[in-house]
This record gives sequence, structure tokens and C-alpha cells, in this order.
Amino acid sequence: MSRLAGHELAYEGAPFNAKKQRTNWLMQGVRGVGRGLCSCGELSDNLPSGAQRKAWHREHKNTIRGQK
Repeated sequence: MSRLAGHELAYEGAPFNAKKQRTNWLMQGVRGVGRGLCSCGELSDNLPSGAQRKAWHREHKNTIRGQK
């Protein structure tokens, strides 16, 4: 069970800043340091890669599932 309504990772793990703005919009990718952004508004800590932001999002969703 990987999908959770209301919790989608923005732009497949692209980096965002603390103001929820994309930081690498020129590159149009997921590389670089930044925060993951969930559609619920939750931000991760600064992470060095898209893979780590995706891992953060999996944990975020698991945490939400545990609260239900």
C-alpha cells in the first residue's frame, strides 16, 4: 500500500526551500539539496537527493497511516 489520499510528493521529489518554492526549477529535475514537499503541506528537512526525499515521503505516509 503505497498511495495515500492527500499525500503526494511534489514533482517526484524535486527540492524545495522552506518557503515551499522549488529551488532548481531551471534544471527541472530532482537533483540537489532541498526539502521534500508533500501535498498536505509537510516539508522534510534539507536532504541531499531526490532519493532521500522519496524515502522521507514514504516514512511520512507511514506515520500518517499509524495515526489513523
